[in-house]
Amino acid sequence: MKRIFIIVSICMVLIGLSSLGTLEAVTMYSTKNSFMQAGIFYGPGSVIEDTPIFDVTIRNIGFSYPRSFVTPFFNNGPLEPNISGELEMGKIPNGLLSDGVSKINENLDAHVFELGGVKILAGVVAGGSHGGQQMAVVTDDGGLIMTMDFALDMGIGKSGIIKLPFYGTTYEVTVPLSLQTQMGIEGGIDRAGSLPSGTKLKGRLGDFNNDGMIDGAIVVSGNIPLYSIIFPGSPFALIRYFSTDVPYNGQIMGKLPGPRYERDKAPPMFRILHPKTESNSN
Repeated sequence: MKRIFIIVSICMVLIGLSSLGTLEAVTMYSTKNSFMQAGIFYGPGSVIEDTPIFDVTIRNIGFSYPRSFVTPFFNNGPLEPNISGELEMGKIPNGLLSDGVSKINENLDAHVFELGGVKILAGVVAGGSHGGQQMAVVTDDGGLIMTMDFALDMGIGKSGIIKLPFYGTTYEVTVPLSLQTQMGIEGGIDRAGSLPSGTKLKGRLGDFNNDGMIDGAIVVSGNIPLYSIIFPGSPFALIRYFSTDVPYNGQIMGKLPGPRYERDKAPPMFRILHPKTESNSN
């Protein structure tokens, strides 16, 4: 029933896009200078160490309905504003991935990050089912679901671009088995960095720095496609901490370890649950 609600809500976002121009835009921040920093990228596979995730600032988020919001697609080519990662990759900004075709949503200002010494430009791109937009809904019980068409670009053209469906949540995700293992063939690596397959990551949503604005953590897990030139089929996961300028007056969602958060202390980090080592009931 919950998934039906999510699908219906996303459809409502699409229907309500025409009203975005009349609403005040909001911003989401996820950077190393944020209250909870940016987050961690796990994997893919077992070779890559857990990596601090790239900084991103998401601009011009609009609410089409009280619990549905979208970051509309925007791309003006080489004109400013440009994505920070384009300059950090050493390219002349043009609003495109290195295939020269895929358009980047320039409302999401993402920086470059490195995996195994390889510089990668991350971005939300047009051409998929989301039309280059980032969409999100808040469910009946207060969780956040965020979806988009996501790409990782190594800067070497089409062969170095990995396009992934992005399903982020403040609920819980599980690190999957490698695609090879799922298909019953050899060669799969069933872990994402320090996290073995089966590890559960929990997100959270609330106001953890007590500034009156929404913040929290989105968790994601998935597999690198088999067509990728690096780590094909390997699982990955990420934790994306975020803060916003959206006023908040609800309850904190997501269980936290230890005593209840005190206003004069930093919030405790949410717990990583490893398979067969910790109970999911705490």
